Amino acid sequence: MARLCYGYMIKDGKLVINEKEAENIRGIFKNYLKGNSLIKSAEIIGLKKNNSSVKRILTNKKYLGNENYPKIIDKKSFDMAGQMLKDRAIALGRVWEKEEEKIAVPVKFLYDKEEVLPLDPFERASYQYSRIKVIDDE
Repeated sequence: MARLCYGYMIKDGKLVINEKEAENIRGIFKNYLKGNSLIKSAEIIGLKKNNSSVKRILTNKKYLGNENYPKIIDKKSFDMAGQMLKDRAIALGRVWEKEEEKIAVPVKFLYDKEEVLPLDPFERASYQYSRIKVIDDE
């Protein structure tokens, strides 16, 4: 069974907003957008949370609302917090852009069918693969 997301509760069989927790979530967003650190954003509203817990709140798309979860935070605040997280990570050297290696992979092949194939499946596969010819695109 999955855990219920912070900020929500089940009432009369339906998922509803837990207003006290929702205010904490809004407060974390507000404090973070004012420039506070992750932990400080939670401490200001009286919560003791670690970095990853606060980051999880700031990046949880369920708070935007969907077919199951009622909306707690507006899209503008959510997007701004996400951008701040990314900008701070880059500024602190915690994001490394990986250079993609471009490897030319042939995409066109020619295969001559052979009517008589070896009976052994391994020999048959080896023989069939050996008959594949790459067609040069260039």
